[in-house]
Amino acid sequence: MHDTSPRALRRPLALLAAGLLSAILTPAAPAAAQWLEGGGPNAPATATFGGAGQIAISGDLEAHLRSGWELRIHPAADYFIIHNLSLGGVLGLTYTSGEPSTTTVDLGARVGYNLAIAEQIGIWPRVGLFYAHTSRHPDSSSTAVLRLDAAFLYHLAPHLFVGLGPYFTQDIDGGGHGYGIDSTVGGWFGPL
Repeated sequence: MHDTSPRALRRPLALLAAGLLSAILTPAAPAAAQWLEGGGPNAPATATFGGAGQIAISGDLEAHLRSGWELRIHPAADYFIIHNLSLGGVLGLTYTSGEPSTTTVDLGARVGYNLAIAEQIGIWPRVGLFYAHTSRHPDSSSTAVLRLDAAFLYHLAPHLFVGLGPYFTQDIDGGGHGYGIDSTVGGWFGPL
């Protein structure tokens, strides 16, 4: 039997957070120099983020500490059907500790448009529709959710980005809504 107390779960969460920070903060000077030499405004559309046929793989990871703790993981894949226009899917899991604990699983589709602001900076607004199923012993519920977000992206190196931006959610049935700041990390490859 596994210990699922908050104390037992802190170490794996701390290790995961340390690993992500290490990956993000690792110097990428050689790759960045190569990107600057081969990228830029005169580069072909496929050499920069948002080119037709590219696939972006990203993920949101959040951890909150309130009266208990909450962990949210949302991996996503987006395909650029034409230059800068993406269609994608998201699968998510949110766990909230407490008595009773809550687990939410969601699945959604989204559309986005990449806007380059500068050579390594852009904004990728997206809108999506999600189905969310929440389990809280002994009850469960389901809802459809509309989500809007606008991630400001910084391209650390070729094919690697981090992002931060606002989001807004609204339950389709007129129920609750939410808003805040979301972070993301991801990469892209292609065209296929």
